[in-house]
Amino acid sequence: MNRNIEPPITEISRPSLWEHQRITLPNGIEVVYLHDPNQEVFKMDVVLPAGAYDQPRPVIASSMLNMLNEGTRQHTSTEIAELFDYHGAYVDFNCGMHKSELNLISLNKYASQTIRMLAEMTLESTFPHKELETYIRNRKQQHLVNIEKTSYLARMEFIYRMYGEEHPYANRFTPEDFDQVTPELLIDFYRERIQSSQCRIMICGNVSDSVLEEVSQAFAPMSNAPLPPEKRFTIQPSTPGRYNVPKPDAVQTSIRIGKTGVPLLHEDYTYFQLLNTILGGYFGSRLMSNIREEKGYTYGIGSYNVTMPLASHWMIATDVNADKAEATIEECMKEIRRMQEEPVAEEELGLVKSYFNGELLRELDGVFAQSDALKHKLNYGQDNTFYLRAIDRIRSCTPDDIMRLARKYLNPEEMYVITAGK
Repeated sequence: MNRNIEPPITEISRPSLWEHQRITLPNGIEVVYLHDPNQEVFKMDVVLPAGAYDQPRPVIASSMLNMLNEGTRQHTSTEIAELFDYHGAYVDFNCGMHKSELNLISLNKYASQTIRMLAEMTLESTFPHKELETYIRNRKQQHLVNIEKTSYLARMEFIYRMYGEEHPYANRFTPEDFDQVTPELLIDFYRERIQSSQCRIMICGNVSDSVLEEVSQAFAPMSNAPLPPEKRFTIQPSTPGRYNVPKPDAVQTSIRIGKTGVPLLHEDYTYFQLLNTILGGYFGSRLMSNIREEKGYTYGIGSYNVTMPLASHWMIATDVNADKAEATIEECMKEIRRMQEEPVAEEELGLVKSYFNGELLRELDGVFAQSDALKHKLNYGQDNTFYLRAIDRIRSCTPDDIMRLARKYLNPEEMYVITAGK
């Protein structure tokens, strides 16, 4: 090999998708699994319809979920923690807007102990009062710390302006809301949304027959009762424009600029993701090159398209010195106008296409990543062939397509410009 000659550049290949299997337990619970016999561990996610969207009061869903390992009818919180530690297992919790998850990573040889404990936490939690008091005290203190951060204040103000104070997507809560959390509220939500839920169990890694059998036995007591009627909320956005959250003692000003985004299943979604990547979606983006590299206003700036089942939003986010806030906002608008008025150079578009393809491949790198991707896509009635279609669609995108979408979706008159700071 002659190391003085650079290797040829070739187009990124399409990823190979892991085949997923589905079984239904006798009680109707769906199990989706991706089997890789070369792994020594398995990962298991119990996906539950217990998100913040359906909670009766603020912070109930996240509090309920994070209390599942604080005591059951058979074990204390200490005994639960010691069991997972002794068997080298990892347990995590994730409370989303529409779904919540219990995540377990375990060695196969300890599948019986770890799966049965995960099921026990799912089906027999008791929410002991002492542990709840400690948890709420810590969460409240964390919230009091967050509301001193301009980045947190700007983000919360942005989503509030996007969706309206009463909509769950705004996720509004106060320190006083933590004082209203009681074991009774948690137990009611737990019984309605977990003990009697239509959950989905995702498993990947070395999914042997014995692992599937342990899952079937451990979760057999879970019922599959119909959920209550889905709640309906009306999005009531504020008028687009400038909004400031005053924080006189802040050194930095946090900026959020954005508007309605593009939903995952919309025909423009993939092209818009390319547009967003060019503008602010990676380290070499235009916003980063201009505002960080050339102007030196910030350490970092990025743009994001956040998609949820019932709505989506697009946002630019950065933190700058207070005296550079107005100049930063103007530069952001300048880059948006440039996307609308000047076609992207073929070389830049080709670079971003390669980067975006690489990101898609990273999301599908290995059985664990593919399981996580599939878990998300199943919530939208899709599977991982979604990525193959996206890769094919990326190839066909032209500079004119990018400029057309910039004009269609990035109208500054429809944007919210939020500042938090002086």
